[in-house]
Amino acid sequence: MEEPYRRQKPVIPEGMSKSAWKKEQKRLRWEENREKMREVRREKRKALKETRKLKNADKPKRCKIEQQEAGYSVIVDCDFDDFMLEKEIVSMSNQLVTSYADNKKYPYRVDITVTSFGKRMKERFDRVLPHYQNWKPEHMKFTEEKLENVLPENLSRVVYLTADTEEKLETLEPGMTYIVGGIVDKGRHKLLCKNKADKLGISTKRLPIDEYIKVSGRRVLATSHVVEMLIRKREFDSWKDVFEAVIPMRKVRKPSCAGAGDEKEEDESGNDSN
Repeated sequence: MEEPYRRQKPVIPEGMSKSAWKKEQKRLRWEENREKMREVRREKRKALKETRKLKNADKPKRCKIEQQEAGYSVIVDCDFDDFMLEKEIVSMSNQLVTSYADNKKYPYRVDITVTSFGKRMKERFDRVLPHYQNWKPEHMKFTEEKLENVLPENLSRVVYLTADTEEKLETLEPGMTYIVGGIVDKGRHKLLCKNKADKLGISTKRLPIDEYIKVSGRRVLATSHVVEMLIRKREFDSWKDVFEAVIPMRKVRKPSCAGAGDEKEEDESGNDSN
């Protein structure tokens, strides 16, 4: 009768603990199989790459948009740093990022200049969003110069957008410059943009939102929404189409039953350019 197999007891070098010996054995096995494991990983990566290639081959290829110039320019006036809370500075800087992205992805692009780019706004960009220094100037430029120092000589070709005026902006004309107030203040500061425009001798107009669409809650829009509307106006036949494409659905008033009150909602920003 054969004797049962007995596992041979490992020989542990003198002065080495069993735990240390096991770790050393594991390391030696890994060294012995390292090249083999690398080859296995290479094969897996190669197979994954081929699988992705096959999947992507079935997807329709997206054509790169060949942008055209809209023909007019936009200035975002950020000379309101002292009127904003810290969280509003964060919101405004994020909106500038959004406007830059919008100006890159739509069929038409406008010449956007951010003026009075300094104080806390620039500090936040330098600290949190330093890649802005590599942005393409045809999509957005920054300057520490104040608005009055970058305006064209012919002020009849300039319009400051504000809700605090009766005259409507019916069309966007080639060669014109449209100014948007770069501020988030929840409506605390009234007539800031209107008073500044009057002081500089700039005409003021409002976007004709009420004539085409009903907005619920506070009648203010984010700066980024106003800029997006100016970018996309060349893309659509009417302001109504622009507003419906840009204004968040939560801001659009839905038809209500007789006697029902209008829904009230707080917007995340306080730009008075609508």
